[in-house]
Amino acid sequence: MICILICWLTKTAFILLVLLWLIVFIFNLTINILAWIGSSFIIITDLTTYLFKTIGIEQPAFGWLAFGLFIGGAIGLIQSFKSIGQYSYLSRVYFIAIFIPFMLFMAGLITANFPDKIEFFPDTVLFDDFKSPSRNWNKDTLLSIKDGGLFHPGTKNNNFKLSIWGNKNQIFKDFDFSADVKKVNGTDDSAFGVIARTSKNNKSTVRQNFYYLLIKGNGEFAMGKLIASNKWEEKVGWQHSTSIKPGNNINRLRVVCNGKKVIGWINGQRVGIFEDDSYTSGKIGVISLRGSDDGAAVYFDNVIFKTKPE
Repeated sequence: MICILICWLTKTAFILLVLLWLIVFIFNLTINILAWIGSSFIIITDLTTYLFKTIGIEQPAFGWLAFGLFIGGAIGLIQSFKSIGQYSYLSRVYFIAIFIPFMLFMAGLITANFPDKIEFFPDTVLFDDFKSPSRNWNKDTLLSIKDGGLFHPGTKNNNFKLSIWGNKNQIFKDFDFSADVKKVNGTDDSAFGVIARTSKNNKSTVRQNFYYLLIKGNGEFAMGKLIASNKWEEKVGWQHSTSIKPGNNINRLRVVCNGKKVIGWINGQRVGIFEDDSYTSGKIGVISLRGSDDGAAVYFDNVIFKTKPE
């Protein structure tokens, strides 16, 4: 009798486990199918609304709104013709309602600025939230680590101030470097940001050569390089970007150096890319510059620096 009971309990448990596995499998399959359908719809709609950028509509939400108004208007027009019995016009409306989105989608597919393939950087060399800061920060005078961040006060006597990370033996070639930046006071025309592949030039009055990604509190950004003659060579000239949170807000800056490519992101959106082979390796750092007055006071925080195996 006990053996029969044990066998029954074993079979019941096995059946329940199989049923549970089937339920989980079906649930995951359903979620994946819905996710695929939803992501495909979003991608198609984004490509369809991409060309709205040519008339100044930068935000995807506004592009979606304009596209939605077009589709809603077409549906309303179809219903109106049906209600008044003008069926002869329906074929034309159907054609226009299908043809225009299709052409927008094809044009967006051809002209869309897809992100270039970026090599994966698996090795995290540095994560610094400045609660227990790295000892390898080499700072200009008056710069300090306080209040959970790397602080750059306004520059009074110099055009710019630098904080460089890494000891003398740490030179990096290809990497992914990002940091939070926050202006706490000063005018909005003072620039600040991140620098990459910085190296010392003893033959110049300029201490460092580097690539840069800079922003201002007024919502502008620029990318380029500083060369030995103390010349700022812009590769992506100063321009407004809706990805920047203006004023004294926190912005996440990211720069990737991969071979000749230097690519910049602001708050997760790629804003610029250029190719240059002047500097093939170096260190990373942050920078603040003077504007029309003594420059802005800036905090840098949550630094992440990743590389890939040589």
